[in-house]
Amino acid sequence: MHIFLDFLTLPPLLTLGADALRVLLSFALGVFIINIYQWTHAKVPQKSFTDTLIILCMLISVVMVVIGDSIARAFSLVGALSIIRFRTAIQDPRDIGFVFYALAVGMAVGAGNPSVAILATFLIGIIILCMYHWHQRFGNDNEFSLEFCLPPEQASETLYSPVFNKYLAHERLLERRIKKSQQVELTFRVRLANSQEWLAFFNELSGIENVTEVKMDKE
Repeated sequence: MHIFLDFLTLPPLLTLGADALRVLLSFALGVFIINIYQWTHAKVPQKSFTDTLIILCMLISVVMVVIGDSIARAFSLVGALSIIRFRTAIQDPRDIGFVFYALAVGMAVGAGNPSVAILATFLIGIIILCMYHWHQRFGNDNEFSLEFCLPPEQASETLYSPVFNKYLAHERLLERRIKKSQQVELTFRVRLANSQEWLAFFNELSGIENVTEVKMDKE
């Protein structure tokens, strides 16, 4: 009974309330982060990834509270977390930036710097929005990522160079690799001479004999 009464004394309750406010603040800032992510993401974002950003933000704030000023706890948590293996590969480097965005905000909240966390969240978010609108307004609509496959015996420039010369102002080979099907996959960064002719370029390249799996993506 005495232990229960001691727990209900004022200092522990204040500490509990402060910790709860930290978690709630990290949740609110995490929601703001995923809204920035959704507004500026070119494709429909995966709900699992956006949910993970919020969870990470809250968890890191809790971890920072647990660690406090204890170096021993910090090393213990690093050792415990090192056994976790993440199987999901993040393909877009921009997503990595948002992961660190959420981690940094959660760390600031958990370390007892809510003003830094709030300022950083809104300031970084505004800068990301400005960058997005800048790219939308002044971005180059002529540039695409291009992928297609060729048989190994015909993987030479002479097969596709006439179409490239007809439609492209610039091309750069980014990757050349052999698939399990023994097809040679080529990845280019291309710039069209006329952005309105992207469909004609795609159709003509796809119509070349032995050219397969043509993909064009606007980044």
